[in-house]
Amino acid sequence: MGVACRTKSDNSPVIANLNAHEVHRDEFERFLELKMGEFDTAALSDSIRSQMLDDYIKRRLVLEEAARLGITVGSAEMEQTAQDNPQMKSTVATAATREELARDLLVEKYYRQIALKDVRVSPEEVQQYIEKNQSRLTDRPGFLVREIRVQSREEADKLRREVTEGRRDFASVAKLHSDAPNSSQSGLTHYTEGQLPDVLGKAVQQLRPGDVSPVIESNYGFHIFKLEQRTQPHAMEERRSQLDDRRAQLTEELIARKNQQAVDTALDRLTSAAIIKIDDSALGFTYTGTLRHN
Repeated sequence: MGVACRTKSDNSPVIANLNAHEVHRDEFERFLELKMGEFDTAALSDSIRSQMLDDYIKRRLVLEEAARLGITVGSAEMEQTAQDNPQMKSTVATAATREELARDLLVEKYYRQIALKDVRVSPEEVQQYIEKNQSRLTDRPGFLVREIRVQSREEADKLRREVTEGRRDFASVAKLHSDAPNSSQSGLTHYTEGQLPDVLGKAVQQLRPGDVSPVIESNYGFHIFKLEQRTQPHAMEERRSQLDDRRAQLTEELIARKNQQAVDTALDRLTSAAIIKIDDSALGFTYTGTLRHN
């Protein structure tokens, strides 16, 4: 299945060259619109646009490498994913949306077959991770939440409307927009009672699973929380009986961390080997990203 990222009639300015392939501004803007959903892309800050341009370039590199290796996405895979995706069942699903889904599937397939194929977790690593982390699951009550943190109330209000009105998934918004350290985990974090500052902890305590908090201001910025579930400490006999469950949960967490590290390493390898030239004058915004100008 083809994964071309531009149309033949794209005459918009060239904003970057990637391994001698031109990247046009309109194709990047289409990528932004598809990823941002109903969010007004014109209101995006330069830092978010820079981050998204970095993501777009890395994605292009992955797609090129997948094509070089002969990795493809079949029609059966597309159909199955479309069945599982409510947006794809919608009558408003466009050809561009379906093309973007194909690219998403191809990127995921590349990660599974190439970046993650050698990821292993030894029994010793599992035991060390469990010993280091199991106390936070058992000693005190707590809560598993997703968090979005930004630096302006205006942006926080917009993002809250996006997630509460059902147009966008909280996890994807957290990954794209949050400046909190947990953004790479789509905002997912476990806190025990008393771990958060009072103003944030009190807001989370009032939520029921599935609820989204109001925008809360703290010294760190403006926060939005979604409560996934509450966790309770177990009595000693319950702790023994649930040891296997805790081990499984923490093992999955460790594997997820190692998988993310492997993906990051693969992306670093691709970007380090690539020839990337960004034309700041054609971007239309001030680039503050992390990719070098070769």
